[in-house]
Amino acid sequence: MASDQNTASAPRVRIPEATIQRLPVYLFRLQALQAHGIKKVCSRELADELKISSSRLRHDFHYFGSFSRPGHPYDVEPLIARLRDILVLSEPIDFIIAGMGNLGQAMATYAQFEQDGFRLVGLFDINPKIMGLNFRGVTVQDLEMLPDLVRARHVPLGVLTVPASAAQSVADLMVDAGIRGIWNFAPINLKLPANVVLHDEFLSASIMSLSYKMKTMLGSNGGRRDSGA
Repeated sequence: MASDQNTASAPRVRIPEATIQRLPVYLFRLQALQAHGIKKVCSRELADELKISSSRLRHDFHYFGSFSRPGHPYDVEPLIARLRDILVLSEPIDFIIAGMGNLGQAMATYAQFEQDGFRLVGLFDINPKIMGLNFRGVTVQDLEMLPDLVRARHVPLGVLTVPASAAQSVADLMVDAGIRGIWNFAPINLKLPANVVLHDEFLSASIMSLSYKMKTMLGSNGGRRDSGA
């Protein structure tokens, strides 16, 4: 009896953020292997492809239970299905984009989202010149229409590609409408309720980080060739 009680009250294991970030990378690589007709892969081969240690890969998988028998390779197709289930991609996830400038338009035309399990259902902006434009079957609407669509379709995910000056107010509009996760591209730290998941994607910060890594790895000139002058 005591054993059953302990099992029932066992706390959930906290998955490290780094492990969560690697799961899609594993999925993409396995899908590439599957596309080439490969049906089995060992942990060392998969890890070498991704430039990580095989022990790290096995440790990441261990958080979610056994994926294969010890000493045996992974079956690619079932592993893909398992990772998609872990990443909650078994059913399409609806999302919207607020802010239809250059970045918003580029994201709206990125068809890979659908292949990865995300379905674009709404586009919004405040610019009358952009309203009415159509991107892959989805028409840009006035931002004021965002709450109605989110509530009607129970949309869980919002992409924020508006200027920093408008980001907080648009994020608040999303949250009030029922959005539970925001992918933020505006260079601002949003203040959101604890029950809303936020992922910041600061593009300028990312390219600055890349520049620094180039400098430290390739030398002070970032690997640039001298002009010879």
